[in-house]
Amino acid sequence: MPESSASIAFKKNQLPPPSNRRAVLRRHMRDLEEKGWSCAACTGVCCTFVANSMRITPVEARDLRRWLESEGRWTPELIASLRDCVTRFRLDQDAGDGRRSLRKTYTCPFYTNSRLGCSIHPDHKPYGCLAFNARRPGITDGGTCASAQDLLQQREALFPEENALNHALAPDPSPRPIPLALLTWCPGPETGP
Repeated sequence: MPESSASIAFKKNQLPPPSNRRAVLRRHMRDLEEKGWSCAACTGVCCTFVANSMRITPVEARDLRRWLESEGRWTPELIASLRDCVTRFRLDQDAGDGRRSLRKTYTCPFYTNSRLGCSIHPDHKPYGCLAFNARRPGITDGGTCASAQDLLQQREALFPEENALNHALAPDPSPRPIPLALLTWCPGPETGP
């Protein structure tokens, strides 16, 4: 099957680099860390089924896959782990009452089960993960953490071409859970449909 023009545009780097598109969120994280509001001592409960329902767009999924490939981490073992996560937490099945959809929680397949437990470099992390931070010092087991929605909106306004590319890459670019997004929007011969 021939590549779509959106895939070609993505490959030609017609977007600013991933690090540039995450800079405002990373600056915010550094500002919080300077105030002592850090995730450094936390167990990472926000990455587990207890609290995680992170979803990503097609562009974020492609950013992540490219980074995983560059690190030699896009392997059959990782793909099996992504599929296992989708199955275990039923991420491919809608939840809700017919009037609205509910977000499912899941343990992120990139969580290392330790402090500062994400194995994804911040320049390639999902935007929502970067925007989710402590709201007071001394956090060790989550609790008062929240998402900086205003910064996510500010970031999105800085890169309007990304929204257009999301729509070009997928008929329905609604954000999906990380493992499902990677398997759906970054298919290759080794991932299947």
